[in-house]
Amino acid sequence: MLGFSVTALFVAYQLVTSTLADAPRDSAMMIFFTVLCPTSLLAIPIIDAEVGTRGFYFLWIVVGILNAALYATIAALISRRKKSADSTDKLPS
Repeated sequence: MLGFSVTALFVAYQLVTSTLADAPRDSAMMIFFTVLCPTSLLAIPIIDAEVGTRGFYFLWIVVGILNAALYATIAALISRRKKSADSTDKLPS
């Protein structure tokens, strides 16, 4: 759920900055979102999806699902590693 929420914030930022002509996108903020949403790099080759179009929303839904899957996989790996560390701590000496 966290991965999808990060993507939603990224999309909201893009929508806000595209509607405000006076407020250009901050490159530091874009890098920040790219680090938190690495699956957004998959959107680079798709230049036809302009902000606010159907293609834009479809693309970012797919990116959000992939980002959520990435976050879930990382959480599962951390949980598994934590569980295995806890089980080795309980072994009798």
